[in-house]
Amino acid sequence: MPGASHDESKAWVKHTRQGDVFVTENASFDFVRVLRDEGASYTWLLVEHTDHNEWSDSRDGISGAIGVKAWTLSRTNLRTLRWAVNSQGNSGIPLPDLGMFQVSNWPCCSTPFENIYFGLLNGKRLYTTNGSPKEGRFGQDSGLVRLDGGYDGTRYSQTRYIGFGAITSQKQKTPSLQYGTDQVIKQRFSLLGREYGDNFDVPKVSVSQDGSQQVNYLQLEGPFSCTIVLKFDDGPEVRIPLENDVVRTDKATLPPGYSLRAEKDQ
Repeated sequence: MPGASHDESKAWVKHTRQGDVFVTENASFDFVRVLRDEGASYTWLLVEHTDHNEWSDSRDGISGAIGVKAWTLSRTNLRTLRWAVNSQGNSGIPLPDLGMFQVSNWPCCSTPFENIYFGLLNGKRLYTTNGSPKEGRFGQDSGLVRLDGGYDGTRYSQTRYIGFGAITSQKQKTPSLQYGTDQVIKQRFSLLGREYGDNFDVPKVSVSQDGSQQVNYLQLEGPFSCTIVLKFDDGPEVRIPLENDVVRTDKATLPPGYSLRAEKDQ
Protein backbone atom coordinates (compact mmCIF):
# COMPACT_ATOMS: atom_id res chain seq x y z
CA MET A 1 0.00 0.00 0.00
CA PRO A 2 1.59 3.34 -1.04
CA GLY A 3 2.60 5.47 1.91
CA ALA A 4 1.89 2.70 4.40
CA SER A 5 3.90 2.56 7.63
CA HIS A 6 5.24 -0.77 8.79
CA ASP A 7 7.58 -2.36 11.30
CA GLU A 8 8.26 -5.87 12.57
CA SER A 9 7.24 -7.67 15.73
CA LYS A 10 9.71 -10.35 16.76
CA ALA A 11 10.32 -13.01 19.41
CA TRP A 12 13.46 -15.01 20.10
CA VAL A 13 15.42 -16.82 22.82
CA LYS A 14 18.91 -15.83 23.98
CA HIS A 15 20.94 -18.67 25.48
CA THR A 16 23.27 -17.42 28.23
CA ARG A 17 25.34 -18.96 31.01
CA GLN A 18 22.73 -17.82 33.52
CA GLY A 19 19.93 -19.48 31.55
CA ASP A 20 17.57 -18.77 28.68
CA VAL A 21 16.27 -15.24 28.13
CA PHE A 22 12.92 -14.95 26.33
CA VAL A 23 12.64 -11.79 24.26
CA THR A 24 9.67 -10.13 22.59
CA GLU A 25 9.72 -6.96 20.53
CA ASN A 26 6.27 -5.75 19.52
CA ALA A 27 5.61 -2.73 17.29
CA SER A 28 2.26 -0.92 17.36
CA PHE A 29 0.79 2.02 15.44
CA ASP A 30 -1.99 4.39 16.47
CA PHE A 31 -3.62 7.33 14.72
CA VAL A 32 -4.19 9.86 17.50
CA ARG A 33 -6.50 12.89 17.30
CA VAL A 34 -5.24 15.76 19.44
CA LEU A 35 -5.72 19.51 19.62
CA ARG A 36 -3.31 21.50 17.48
CA ASP A 37 -0.67 23.66 19.13
CA GLU A 38 -2.81 26.75 18.76
CA GLY A 39 -5.79 24.82 20.13
CA ALA A 40 -8.31 26.04 17.58
CA SER A 41 -8.84 22.65 15.93
CA TYR A 42 -7.72 19.05 15.98
CA THR A 43 -4.96 17.32 14.07
CA TRP A 44 -3.94 13.72 13.56
CA LEU A 45 -0.65 12.21 14.67
CA LEU A 46 0.74 8.83 13.74
CA VAL A 47 2.29 7.31 16.87
CA GLU A 48 4.51 4.22 16.78
CA HIS A 49 5.80 2.48 19.88
CA THR A 50 8.06 -0.56 20.07
CA ASP A 51 7.98 -2.51 23.34
CA HIS A 52 11.07 -4.64 24.02
CA ASN A 53 10.79 -7.08 26.95
CA GLU A 54 13.07 -9.80 28.31
CA TRP A 55 12.04 -12.61 30.70
CA SER A 56 14.47 -14.93 32.50
CA ASP A 57 14.23 -17.47 35.33
CA SER A 58 17.61 -16.25 36.57
CA ARG A 59 16.33 -12.81 37.63
CA ASP A 60 13.22 -11.25 39.06
CA GLY A 61 11.00 -8.98 37.03
CA ILE A 62 10.87 -8.23 33.32
CA SER A 63 13.50 -5.99 31.78
CA GLY A 64 11.96 -3.62 29.26
CA ALA A 65 12.58 -0.62 27.02
CA ILE A 66 10.21 1.38 24.84
CA GLY A 67 10.87 3.54 21.82
CA VAL A 68 8.17 6.02 20.77
CA LYS A 69 7.92 8.17 17.63
CA ALA A 70 5.22 10.63 16.60
CA TRP A 71 4.66 12.07 13.12
CA THR A 72 2.50 14.98 12.01
CA LEU A 73 0.31 13.97 9.04
CA SER A 74 -0.69 16.05 6.03
CA ARG A 75 -3.43 15.65 3.44
CA THR A 76 -0.83 14.68 0.84
CA ASN A 77 0.03 11.58 2.90
CA LEU A 78 3.37 13.12 3.81
CA ARG A 79 4.49 12.78 7.40
CA THR A 80 6.97 14.80 9.42
CA LEU A 81 8.71 13.36 12.44
CA ARG A 82 7.55 15.47 15.36
CA TRP A 83 9.42 13.83 18.25
CA ALA A 84 11.04 10.58 19.37
CA VAL A 85 11.85 9.30 22.85
CA ASN A 86 13.28 6.17 24.44
CA SER A 87 12.32 5.11 27.94
CA GLN A 88 12.63 2.28 30.39
CA GLY A 89 9.29 0.47 30.45
CA ASN A 90 7.31 -2.62 29.49
CA SER A 91 4.22 -1.27 27.74
CA GLY A 92 3.01 1.98 26.22
CA ILE A 93 -0.27 3.52 25.12
CA PRO A 94 -1.38 6.93 23.79
CA LEU A 95 -4.09 8.65 25.86
CA PRO A 96 -5.43 11.39 23.55
CA ASP A 97 -8.07 12.53 26.08
CA LEU A 98 -5.15 13.50 28.33
CA GLY A 99 -2.92 14.74 25.51
CA MET A 100 -0.21 12.36 26.76
CA PHE A 101 1.52 9.04 26.07
CA GLN A 102 1.80 6.65 29.02
CA VAL A 103 4.74 4.29 29.55
CA SER A 104 4.29 1.65 32.27
CA ASN A 105 6.84 -0.51 34.10
CA TRP A 106 5.42 -3.81 35.30
CA PRO A 107 6.12 -4.32 39.01
CA CYS A 108 8.12 -7.15 40.53
CA CYS A 109 7.27 -8.57 43.97
CA SER A 110 6.22 -5.62 46.14
CA THR A 111 7.68 -2.96 43.84
CA PRO A 112 5.04 -0.33 43.00
CA PHE A 113 3.68 0.27 39.52
CA GLU A 114 5.75 2.87 37.68
CA ASN A 115 4.17 5.12 35.08
CA ILE A 116 5.76 7.90 33.05
CA TYR A 117 3.73 10.37 30.98
CA PHE A 118 5.03 12.21 27.90
CA GLY A 119 3.28 15.08 26.09
CA LEU A 120 1.75 13.91 22.79
CA LEU A 121 2.44 17.24 21.10
CA ASN A 122 6.04 17.74 22.23
CA GLY A 123 7.34 14.40 23.57
CA LYS A 124 8.41 16.09 26.80
CA ARG A 125 8.65 13.88 29.88
CA LEU A 126 6.06 15.11 32.36
CA TYR A 127 4.52 13.07 35.19
CA THR A 128 5.86 10.15 37.23
CA THR A 129 3.31 8.12 39.18
CA ASN A 130 2.95 4.85 41.10
CA GLY A 131 -0.79 4.33 40.82
CA SER A 132 -2.61 1.18 39.73
CA PRO A 133 -3.22 1.01 35.95
CA LYS A 134 -6.25 2.50 34.19
CA GLU A 135 -8.23 3.53 37.24
CA GLY A 136 -8.80 7.08 36.07
CA ARG A 137 -11.72 8.42 34.07
CA PHE A 138 -9.54 9.09 31.02
CA GLY A 139 -7.49 5.89 31.08
CA GLN A 140 -4.74 7.16 33.39
CA ASP A 141 -3.51 5.31 36.45
CA SER A 142 -4.80 6.10 39.94
CA GLY A 143 -1.75 8.25 40.73
CA LEU A 144 -2.65 10.94 38.18
CA VAL A 145 -5.53 13.32 38.99
CA ARG A 146 -7.22 15.59 36.45
CA LEU A 147 -8.75 19.00 37.13
CA ASP A 148 -10.98 20.63 34.52
CA GLY A 149 -11.93 24.28 34.52
CA GLY A 150 -13.81 24.19 31.23
CA TYR A 151 -12.59 24.45 27.65
CA ASP A 152 -11.92 28.01 26.48
CA GLY A 153 -11.15 27.27 22.80
CA THR A 154 -7.38 27.77 23.12
CA ARG A 155 -6.03 24.29 23.89
CA TYR A 156 -6.67 22.67 27.21
CA SER A 157 -5.50 25.80 28.97
CA GLN A 158 -8.21 25.09 31.53
CA THR A 159 -7.00 21.57 32.36
CA ARG A 160 -4.46 20.65 35.02
CA TYR A 161 -2.90 17.41 36.28
CA ILE A 162 -1.56 16.31 39.65
CA GLY A 163 0.84 13.37 39.75
CA PHE A 164 2.67 11.65 42.59
CA GLY A 165 5.36 8.97 42.50
CA ALA A 166 8.94 7.87 41.96
CA ILE A 167 10.83 5.50 39.67
CA THR A 168 12.12 3.20 42.40
CA SER A 169 13.65 0.71 39.94
CA GLN A 170 16.10 3.48 38.98
CA LYS A 171 16.88 4.02 42.67
CA GLN A 172 14.88 7.28 42.73
CA LYS A 173 13.43 6.52 46.15
CA THR A 174 12.18 10.03 46.92
CA PRO A 175 8.68 10.53 45.47
CA SER A 176 7.59 13.85 44.07
CA LEU A 177 4.34 15.76 43.71
CA GLN A 178 3.95 17.29 40.24
CA TYR A 179 1.46 19.90 39.02
CA GLY A 180 1.04 21.14 35.47
CA THR A 181 -0.56 20.72 32.05
CA ASP A 182 -0.29 18.23 29.18
CA GLN A 183 2.82 20.09 27.95
CA VAL A 184 4.73 21.36 30.97
CA ILE A 185 5.23 20.83 34.71
CA LYS A 186 4.43 24.08 36.49
CA GLN A 187 5.54 23.00 40.00
CA ARG A 188 7.36 19.98 41.43
CA PHE A 189 8.02 19.08 45.09
CA SER A 190 9.83 16.16 46.75
CA LEU A 191 8.11 14.59 49.73
CA LEU A 192 10.72 13.99 52.46
CA GLY A 193 10.55 12.17 55.76
CA ARG A 194 9.29 8.74 54.73
CA GLU A 195 10.89 5.53 53.49
CA TYR A 196 9.40 4.79 50.07
CA GLY A 197 9.70 1.94 47.65
CA ASP A 198 7.01 -0.74 47.75
CA ASN A 199 3.28 -1.05 47.13
CA PHE A 200 2.47 -0.51 50.80
CA ASP A 201 4.00 2.98 50.65
CA VAL A 202 1.96 4.26 47.70
CA PRO A 203 -0.67 6.72 48.93
CA LYS A 204 -4.12 7.31 47.54
CA VAL A 205 -3.95 10.56 45.55
CA SER A 206 -7.11 12.66 45.45
CA VAL A 207 -8.49 16.19 45.57
CA SER A 208 -11.34 17.75 47.50
CA GLN A 209 -13.11 21.09 47.47
CA ASP A 210 -14.94 22.72 50.35
CA GLY A 211 -14.54 19.55 52.41
CA SER A 212 -16.31 17.46 49.78
CA GLN A 213 -15.65 13.81 49.02
CA GLN A 214 -12.13 13.09 47.81
CA VAL A 215 -12.05 12.22 44.09
CA ASN A 216 -9.51 11.70 41.28
CA TYR A 217 -11.36 13.99 38.85
CA LEU A 218 -12.77 17.40 39.65
CA GLN A 219 -14.52 19.99 37.49
CA LEU A 220 -13.94 23.49 38.81
CA GLU A 221 -15.52 26.85 38.20
CA GLY A 222 -13.14 29.79 38.07
CA PRO A 223 -9.48 29.64 39.21
CA PHE A 224 -8.00 26.27 40.12
CA SER A 225 -8.48 26.03 43.88
CA CYS A 226 -8.91 22.85 45.93
CA THR A 227 -7.01 20.64 48.38
CA ILE A 228 -4.55 17.95 47.24
CA VAL A 229 -4.68 14.90 49.54
CA LEU A 230 -2.08 12.12 49.86
CA LYS A 231 -3.40 9.37 52.15
CA PHE A 232 -1.05 6.53 53.15
CA ASP A 233 -2.50 3.15 54.14
CA ASP A 234 -0.84 3.17 57.55
CA GLY A 235 -2.39 6.47 58.55
CA PRO A 236 -0.33 9.57 57.63
CA GLU A 237 -2.12 12.14 55.49
CA VAL A 238 -0.64 15.07 53.61
CA ARG A 239 -2.95 17.96 52.67
CA ILE A 240 -1.74 20.74 50.38
CA PRO A 241 -3.88 23.68 49.26
CA LEU A 242 -4.04 24.64 45.59
CA GLU A 243 -4.98 28.32 45.37
CA ASN A 244 -5.50 30.23 42.12
CA ASP A 245 -3.44 27.74 40.11
CA VAL A 246 -0.54 27.69 42.60
CA VAL A 247 0.40 24.80 44.92
CA ARG A 248 0.82 26.41 48.37
CA THR A 249 3.24 24.19 50.30
CA ASP A 250 3.60 26.98 52.87
CA LYS A 251 0.02 26.21 53.90
CA ALA A 252 0.36 22.41 53.81
CA THR A 253 -0.72 20.15 56.67
CA LEU A 254 2.03 17.55 57.18
CA PRO A 255 2.54 14.69 59.69
CA PRO A 256 5.46 15.10 62.11
CA GLY A 257 8.81 14.59 60.37
CA TYR A 258 7.46 15.17 56.85
CA SER A 259 8.46 18.10 54.64
CA LEU A 260 8.09 19.29 51.04
CA ARG A 261 11.04 20.59 49.02
CA ALA A 262 10.63 22.56 45.79
CA GLU A 263 12.44 21.07 42.77
CA LYS A 264 13.27 22.32 39.32
CA ASP A 265 11.53 20.73 36.34
CA GLN A 266 13.37 17.76 34.87
